[in-house]
Amino acid sequence: MKLKSNLLKISELTDTDKLAMFRLMQDVYNGENWDKFLSDMTEKNYALVLYNEKSQIAGFTTIEIFDFEGNIIIYSGDTVVEENSRGDIELMRAWWKFSYTVQQNNPDKSVFWLLISKGWRTYKFFPMFLKKIYPTYRYETPQEVQEFINRLALTKFGDCYKDGIVVPEKPDMLKSGKNDVPKRRINDSDVMFFLKKNPEFYKGNELVCLAELSVANLTKAGLRLLHGVKDEN
Repeated sequence: MKLKSNLLKISELTDTDKLAMFRLMQDVYNGENWDKFLSDMTEKNYALVLYNEKSQIAGFTTIEIFDFEGNIIIYSGDTVVEENSRGDIELMRAWWKFSYTVQQNNPDKSVFWLLISKGWRTYKFFPMFLKKIYPTYRYETPQEVQEFINRLALTKFGDCYKDGIVVPEKPDMLKSGKNDVPKRRINDSDVMFFLKKNPEFYKGNELVCLAELSVANLTKAGLRLLHGVKDEN
């Protein structure tokens, strides 16, 4: 099923949209709360929304953009795609197009993607599309980069952040729990690294991830997405 996407300001979402988005979150996560969902959404600037062939909402990600120490931060908030649409890459294709526009509008500033991941699927976006990411099994995070991440995470998440992990006061927990990793992924180095860094992901703990967004930092797969070319491999 091919999905279509639309970038909306949070103020443009209808009550019906928000309810559909909330129900998608409920399908995947335990611990969802309507008031918490709405409160989190008010902190964001945009929602990138996916629609199926029936024009029903099939997924979304919320986005916050803010300045930090002279840099532009794109922070990914609540993100979910309905189960039968998870093979579709429209969400990432539209997200890269959006992030590239942000880069173009801020030519004199560095643009970073801040992502907190409670699941290996989300973490996999980083090594799939970006060359230089933090953290990764491929190399140690330089001290100055880790210090930047710590300052950013403490500013954004406060006391909920410690040692690279955000432990929310009211977490959303994957319904799949500890069994979220299929057997075919047990030899995937990125997945194993994620589990090592965030062993209690099933409790809703989130690994803080950071990468600079630039054309030079895109992998071949990232470049294909940016230019709207399907990866047939």
